[in-house]
Amino acid sequence: MTASRYASLAIEADDIAAGRVEPHYVKVLTRLLAAHALAEKFTAIGYQRALETIDDARLRPRIAQNYAEERKHARLVYQLLEPLGLQEAAADRSLIAALKAPSFVAPRYFAEHAEGPLDLVMGSVSLDMTGYLMIGVNYRESSYAPHARAADLILEEEAGHEDFAASCLRDAVEWFGAERVNGALRAWLPRAVNFFGPPGSGFTFDCIRYGLKQRDNGELADLFLAMLERRVVQAGLAMPALTSGYPRTLG
Repeated sequence: MTASRYASLAIEADDIAAGRVEPHYVKVLTRLLAAHALAEKFTAIGYQRALETIDDARLRPRIAQNYAEERKHARLVYQLLEPLGLQEAAADRSLIAALKAPSFVAPRYFAEHAEGPLDLVMGSVSLDMTGYLMIGVNYRESSYAPHARAADLILEEEAGHEDFAASCLRDAVEWFGAERVNGALRAWLPRAVNFFGPPGSGFTFDCIRYGLKQRDNGELADLFLAMLERRVVQAGLAMPALTSGYPRTLG
């Protein structure tokens, strides 16, 4: 693995403002934060739509809680961009091309098209589990201290999201039957695993080199699949087979 140039929490916003950090570090950091913020925003929008359309009393309290937390965390990450000279609207515009990539299919689908309790369950599995891994493995040890501190706060407040996704997966089998849930899992799994992005990309190489990420996208994707398979088996479901190359598709 490439050795990082910067230790965990080594860089503060004042270091960037004073010009003590190389410009390419700032460029890579800005792109990473913009992507993180937009993913949080899309997830919040998805929960907002669920809150507006799902009447199930068993789900609504947790949907409301997740929506409030995701909205707060999106704002938190957007605020990290402001000292770097980028406001929310400009940050979103900077990702117009990236939004067409497979890595944004899951959050965009959750925000724009997910419908009903079953999509809510699969969206939670896809975004909460993957996001928890990204933040917990990569961002909480970031060389950019403000991002690391934000990651700790997000992990603390979202500690129950991954458990919610897992329990809902079991509940979904009872509510909808294994056949329907298996079908939804086959539809959502490629979206979820591709959320990590392409393995071995130049951007990820730069992130690891600068200490903004700790692990390659492919490693996190494999970890997610191993964790999810245990949950799928526990719920009495079938883990779909996937192709090995990025973007992953059903095998």
